[in-house]
Order: sequence, then structure tokens, then C-alpha cells
Amino acid sequence: MGTTVVVAEGPRIDLVDLSAPGGAEAFLLDRDLLRAAERLFDLRPADLPPGLIERLVRVPTTQRVVAGDAALARALTVRSGRPVSRADLDELRAARAVIWRAPPREERPFALALARLTLERALRSPEEVLISLAREEERLERALGREERAAAAFLPVAGTPLAEYRIAWEAARATLRMHHAGLEQMLEQSARNLVPNLSAVIGEKVAARLVAAAGGLPPLGRMSAARLQLLGTRRRPSPERGPRFGIIYRAVRMDEIPVDRRGAYARSLAALGVIAARADATTGRSLASVLVGRRDRRVEALRRRKR
Repeated sequence: MGTTVVVAEGPRIDLVDLSAPGGAEAFLLDRDLLRAAERLFDLRPADLPPGLIERLVRVPTTQRVVAGDAALARALTVRSGRPVSRADLDELRAARAVIWRAPPREERPFALALARLTLERALRSPEEVLISLAREEERLERALGREERAAAAFLPVAGTPLAEYRIAWEAARATLRMHHAGLEQMLEQSARNLVPNLSAVIGEKVAARLVAAAGGLPPLGRMSAARLQLLGTRRRPSPERGPRFGIIYRAVRMDEIPVDRRGAYARSLAALGVIAARADATTGRSLASVLVGRRDRRVEALRRRKR
């Protein structure tokens, strides 16, 4: 019993009969590379080339038919009416060894179009949206800080173009601050939707930045409390004591804690944050009221504690 392998390679689908020497045939998905990439990215039975189906129908029923991936196997099964399973690694290697490869300059536009579609789909997920917003908000906050420091050092001289320039510069900074405020609102809403428990415990902006620094919610949920506490630190070589907290330093109610006790609060907050992140990443169970109560009791205990 022979084997026929169907492989999606670039803007075409190849059918390879492993029992026949040189038995490879190619069928274009579309002559336009962008449309071919769109069809391959979200492959449906109707997107398969008619010639491929006609050729597949002529394959003897005694011959095994396999496909390079699950989506292609499902589409072929629906269109041809015969069972098509996934190919194993050896079958894929044997098929690709006889497939004609187009020059790189012809394959590159298709590969770039497919990569763009993959990126666009990834960025549609709420997690990736939150990460993108958090990184953009942090970048904009740094830009605002630089502008404010530069404005403090700027000396306008009355009766010169410098005074007129300062008026225009202040208007530009005001517009930038308004844009930053709108971005913060968008970021906080996204954080409340994706990580409601973590947002309630440490604040929406800090929760979003932790998710971005960890590379996603699942990695954050797998972290230990000590790792979460130090996430975002930039330790420099020094004989002095290293950092005690990173992004979590900006968490809610941190400014209410005496400076010499903020390390203890950071440890407690990191432990609660890990519980919240794991709940958000796995069960989705609402633990906010319980965790916030524990956080507030810890704050009051640290404020009352004697030296």
C-alpha cells in the first residue's frame, strides 16, 4: 500500500505520491500572493484548488492519503469524502525532498504576508492588547517625564522668540498629557477585564505592567512570589544591598507605608499578587474581596508597628 502526501508549501499545495519516482504535482492556492496567504492562514474546504480535489479523487482507495497539518487534513476530508490523516515526520521529510522549491525572492513576499497575518491574529487577543497598551503607556510616561524635566531647565527670555516658543511647547505638552490620560484609562479597563483579581490587589496599571514584563499572564501565574516581587528590577554591580522590589514598588497603598517598612509590604503584596495572578490565569474565580481585605490588614499592621 502506497502513501500520498499533501503538503502546503508557500502559495501552493503539493501532492506527492511516495510510491512513484518524481510523483509530485503542485496546485496554486491563488496567483495573488496576499490572497494565497490569507487562504492558507485560515484554510477552509472551499479554498482548496479544484484541480487538487480532482487529482485526489483519482488516487486509488487502497493508497493511504496524509496531509502536512491538521487544518489541511480536515479540509481535504470534507472536500474529497475520504479520510485524510496527519503525516508523520518521515513522510513529511520524504515529500519535501521531491517538492520543487521556488527561489527565495519569490517565496519571501508570501512568507512576509503570512507572518503579518499571524501577528495580526495574535494582537487581537486581550492578553496581547494589554501587553501592547502597557508598553506604550510606559514609553509615553517616560517621554512625559523627559519633557517635564526639560521644561524645568528651560529659561524663556521675555521679548524674544524663546517666550513664544515656550507657549507653543506648553500647549504640546498639555496635548501629550491628555493623550497619556486617555491611554491610562484604556489600559486600566483592559487590565480589569483580563486580570480582575490582580488589578484589585495591586492596581490596574501595575498589574498590566507585570503582565507585560512577564511576557503574558500564564508565565506570570507560574512565578514565585519572590520572582514577582523583583520583576522589573535593574540591578547594577554594587557592594550595597540589591533591590527589594521592582514594578510592584508602584502598587496601590505603597505610599502609605513608612519607607523602612516598604520591603516587608512588597513581600506581602507579592504573595497576594501570585495568588491573584494564578486565579486570573487558571480558574477565573473572583478572589478580589478576600485578597484586598488581607492587603488592607497588612497595611494597617505595618503602619502601627513600632520600630
